[in-house]
Amino acid sequence: MLANKALQHTLPDAPKPKPPPDWLIAFLDTLAAFGPVLQFLIWGLVIVGAALIIFLIVRELFGVQLGWKSGALTLNGQTDWRPDQEKARILLADADALAAEGRFEEAVHILLLRGVADITARRPKLIGPALTSRDIAAHPDLPEAARPAFTLIAEIVERSWFGGRPVDQAGWLQAREAYEQLVFSGSWT
Repeated sequence: MLANKALQHTLPDAPKPKPPPDWLIAFLDTLAAFGPVLQFLIWGLVIVGAALIIFLIVRELFGVQLGWKSGALTLNGQTDWRPDQEKARILLADADALAAEGRFEEAVHILLLRGVADITARRPKLIGPALTSRDIAAHPDLPEAARPAFTLIAEIVERSWFGGRPVDQAGWLQAREAYEQLVFSGSWT
């Protein structure tokens, strides 16, 4: 390659670059004076960022809470899990219409699905994708006031959907009464 005269092996004299402006020189000198302080500041930010990332990972893995409630409505220091009464009336009207047609299994099932949706709305991280209604009913974070009604509705649905036993009018009325007690009773406060 050095023998080939068609290739350029040296650079022609390039113009010398202009010196930087005075303000830039003064700024760089100031940064150089604060160099050790800036080094500690940058490492401090890196350590704080790493600690924050570790905290977020631990919080997700182990459910660590620092005393704040996430997404829950509180009433006298307790979480109010009661569904909205107007939505509950509409749901009961729809379920009653299904029951009037003799579709008791579907009527009870929508009560259960609505119960799960209400819990998810108030505590989004409580119910995982693999939890069954039985797991949800036994969950320690489910309020004791809601547990009996939810458990009864879940048992009726399980017997019909997975046990093959049809829901009769008596089963429907039990589930409806449990849902009404859950929504309209004054035991939440």
